[in-house]
Amino acid sequence: MKILVAIDFSDITEKVLFQSRTLAKTMAAEVCLLHVAEPNPDHITYDYDPAAMYAIDPSEIRDQIAQRFHKEHKTLQNYAEDFRENGLNCKALMVQGETVQMVLNGIEKLGIDFIVVGSHGKGVISKILLGSTSAELIKKTPVPVYLIPVDKAGS
Repeated sequence: MKILVAIDFSDITEKVLFQSRTLAKTMAAEVCLLHVAEPNPDHITYDYDPAAMYAIDPSEIRDQIAQRFHKEHKTLQNYAEDFRENGLNCKALMVQGETVQMVLNGIEKLGIDFIVVGSHGKGVISKILLGSTSAELIKKTPVPVYLIPVDKAGS
């Protein structure tokens, strides 16, 4: 049995990792931690002011993105090491692209049997405007999905 655990380094990540470890131990499963990094924007068009362009150094933007990716990769590898220290076979992958498509690609390429993903519990307006990654994944995936809800205040 192979479990793919999709993580995004949000507030729910620790809960997703805890639940995934528990499931993997119970199922004697191999684990693949997957983080989909945001794609690089080709350009930024919000409030575009041509006069301000001289102040933007593209190399600084690239350096900041590279630093963020390095930090995310290191954190992901630390999570995988924690799984291995708990007696689980675990690997970690960081890919870049559209989240749902990258998860679907991972399922196919890695022979995944089961997915664990967190739900952020976004409101109705947010779901209408932005959609829900977990809802889209549930619609498109060929394998079962274990959806972990975000903790609600006061519960």
